Amino acid sequence: KIKSEMDAQRERFVEGAIANQITKQKANEIFDLLAKFADYGFNKSHAAAYALIAYQTAWCKANHPVEFLAASMTLDKNNTDKLSEFRNEARRLGIKVDMPSINKSGVDFDVRQDETGALVIHYALSAVKGVGVGQAESLVMTRGARPFTSLGDVAQRLNPREVNKKVLESLAAAGAFD
Repeated sequence: KIKSEMDAQRERFVEGAIANQITKQKANEIFDLLAKFADYGFNKSHAAAYALIAYQTAWCKANHPVEFLAASMTLDKNNTDKLSEFRNEARRLGIKVDMPSINKSGVDFDVRQDETGALVIHYALSAVKGVGVGQAESLVMTRGARPFTSLGDVAQRLNPREVNKKVLESLAAAGAFD
C-alpha cells in the first residue's frame, strides 16, 4: 500500500528472482501482478469474509429467528439500546419475549416452548440493570429445580453475600417477582 516501500521491494524481488534464474523481464512482470494485488487484495479478502458472515447471519435469522434473537440479546445483554432494538425486532416478527422471572429466567436469554407450543424468549436475569452474571448465577443455582414460593422463601434461601439488597430491588423493579 505504501508506494515507496513497494518500489524498494521491487528491486530486492527482482535481484532475488535473477539469482534464481528468472529473467529480469519475467521478474518485473510477476512483481507487477503482486503489486496490483496489494492495491485491492487485502480489502477484497476482508469483503469476502464479511460477506460470508453476513450470509450465515441472515440464514440463521431467516430460519431460526427466535434462537437468533435470543443469542443476539445474550451477546449484547449489557447494552440497553441494543436490547431495546432486539425486543422491537421480536415484536415486529411476532416473537414473544417474557419478562424476567425469578422462577423461570436463566442467567442468559433462552428459548422455550409455551403451553401452545410457540417458541418464547425468556428474559435473562443478568440483563436486568443492576444484576451481574455472578448474582444471576447464584439466583439460578439457589433456585435449582425448586421454584421460590414467596419473597420470604427467596430471602431465606439466598446467600446475602452473593445477592444483595440492591440486586433484589433491581429484580423487583423489573417485575421479576410478579
